[in-house]
Amino acid sequence: MPFDWEADFYAATDWDRGAYVGGDDMPAHLETFIERVGVPDTVADVGCGPALVDFELAPRYPQTEFYGYDLAPSVVEANREHAAEAGLSNVHFAVDSLPDLAIDREFDLVYCMATLYFVDDVERALAELYDTVAPGGHLVFNYPNRHTRTWVREEAPEHKREAFERVARGENLLSYDAIEAVLGRRPRSYWTAVGARDETYATRRSPAVFVRKPAPA
Repeated sequence: MPFDWEADFYAATDWDRGAYVGGDDMPAHLETFIERVGVPDTVADVGCGPALVDFELAPRYPQTEFYGYDLAPSVVEANREHAAEAGLSNVHFAVDSLPDLAIDREFDLVYCMATLYFVDDVERALAELYDTVAPGGHLVFNYPNRHTRTWVREEAPEHKREAFERVARGENLLSYDAIEAVLGRRPRSYWTAVGARDETYATRRSPAVFVRKPAPA
């Protein structure tokens, strides 16, 4: 059976409010990116999980509305409760998942980290993400590639292999060329853009990139 994030992780483990790639560095990285490209009015975090980035950045950008989406109802409800307790009125959460998002609006910045590893039909998921980016906005994401597959097959701890089963089978791997073929835009390195190129998590098996959606002429 496919790994079930609700049943096998959020409802079954004592999860913490962290980020699964880059840990506590991730809010600072996105803040660096925002300061580089301009403060967005709206941010969507797709596959937000415990939403560390949203909760860290929402107080720093009180005029920006943050929307977190995750497929696990329990983590969405926990996030809503945490936002209410923290008095953060500019953070919102809903249940939704790739590759078929029900989101019917666009955002200035769409952020999707540590999520495409677990998604079927990754090209369609990528197109869905890009469709939610407003013209002139940015899509930031990381993705599995052939180096990720090698890591899963040869080095990943046993307890992670079930979750990364699609990667191990090579079903949802991407590359710069594949991303460009789907989006019509050549991706650029997010790790380089935020000055994280030398961090231990910014490896060949964990590439992170961004693309800008052109604004109308």
